[in-house]
Amino acid sequence: MTQPREHAVVIGGSLMGLLAARILADHFTRVTLIERDRFTEAVASRPGLGQARHLHVLWSRGLEIAEQLFPGLEDELRVAGVPEVRVPADMLWLTSAGWRRRFESTRLLTFSRDLLDWTVRARLAKTGSLRLLAGHEVTGLLAGAEAVTGVEVRERGTTGPGEPITADLVVDATGRASKTPAWLERLGYPAVRQTLINPLLGYASRTYAIPAGFDPGWKALYLQADPPHGTRTGALFPQEGGRWIVSLFGVGEDYPPTGDDGFLEFAKSLRSPLLYEAIRDAEPLTPGVSYRRTGNLRRHYERMRAWPKRFLVAGDALCAFNPLYGQGMTVAAKSALTLDACLRADGDLDGLARRFHRKVIKNATGPWLVATGEDLRYGTTEGATAGVRTRVLNRYVDRVQHLANVDPRVCDRFIDVLALTAQPQSLFLPEVLWRAATTRTRPPAGPDDLIP
Repeated sequence: MTQPREHAVVIGGSLMGLLAARILADHFTRVTLIERDRFTEAVASRPGLGQARHLHVLWSRGLEIAEQLFPGLEDELRVAGVPEVRVPADMLWLTSAGWRRRFESTRLLTFSRDLLDWTVRARLAKTGSLRLLAGHEVTGLLAGAEAVTGVEVRERGTTGPGEPITADLVVDATGRASKTPAWLERLGYPAVRQTLINPLLGYASRTYAIPAGFDPGWKALYLQADPPHGTRTGALFPQEGGRWIVSLFGVGEDYPPTGDDGFLEFAKSLRSPLLYEAIRDAEPLTPGVSYRRTGNLRRHYERMRAWPKRFLVAGDALCAFNPLYGQGMTVAAKSALTLDACLRADGDLDGLARRFHRKVIKNATGPWLVATGEDLRYGTTEGATAGVRTRVLNRYVDRVQHLANVDPRVCDRFIDVLALTAQPQSLFLPEVLWRAATTRTRPPAGPDDLIP
């Protein structure tokens, strides 16, 4: 039965929130996006997106979806000076299995998160049916007859009860800090089960001016840890404005410092000196900043027997991943397409939440297995331990990793999994199994072998 689709509300101006609002604008007469922060007219960071000042990766599948929803977005980003990095052709990549040969497998546009969100938000603001309500916060859900009927909203910084905003559908896209568990308990629903697998990872980042005339034969560096003993990772990628974003990562509470000397010393301790040598004499453009809210968090809303109708949870508010693997934004983009497909397939808004949550969790299973499987290599990871199945799978993945360093076809398969264009099961196809069993080629001995 088709039901009225007059007004939809999205809580949170995250990338997931922006993409959800874009989808809902195709299905509802009006859409209201509510965000606690106040948006600026120019590109700038905002308090509610503390992770924005660190390295972000939007894999090829995520970029394709963003371009599908906002035609011409890639051209806008390029005009803004966003560089392209071919992976791994334009980079030196030290994997846990050694150096990877520079095949051309996929590509990334390496932008700052602030620029991406600002560009998407500017495009979204041109949608006539959309209302951006910035500087406001949702204090609770309106509900009746087993359905959410809207939200209570007040201006941020004020006190007292919020003003009601009614809606035919409400979507929570507020990220890890989502208040949905508390809101549901206030309405009488049982507590949601949660799974948290926490590698105790922290990272620190800062930007540097790319030195004039710097041309070492690569555009980006990715120096991975070698678990379970090596805990430190470093990445250097170009961004708009002729600068590098440098992020350093440490697992098991081996947190990188943010001060000048400590940051450089941590970079110097990586498995290769290349990143340290690149930045030691480069001009820092920003101070170091840190982030430590990095655990893999899954809220099992799809398993709840009772759930309010016309209320969805999406993005990191539903399932969040260790940011080290760069999956979050692409998973959000895929979730937006899932929302669109669910709305097109059935006019029943009352059953939408069940359909949506189950499909999104199914799509997130691959990224979850990748992130948690890697994190469980460390004995310091909290929330779970690596069982026999995980250890066997990790040994096989190690073999595939070795092979991907030297075999372009296996490299393509491996990166397709990272880029979310293929499921992890594709690494077990006969072609990969055969190559993993028979290929014995050695990887490059060092970075000099990779530079033309």
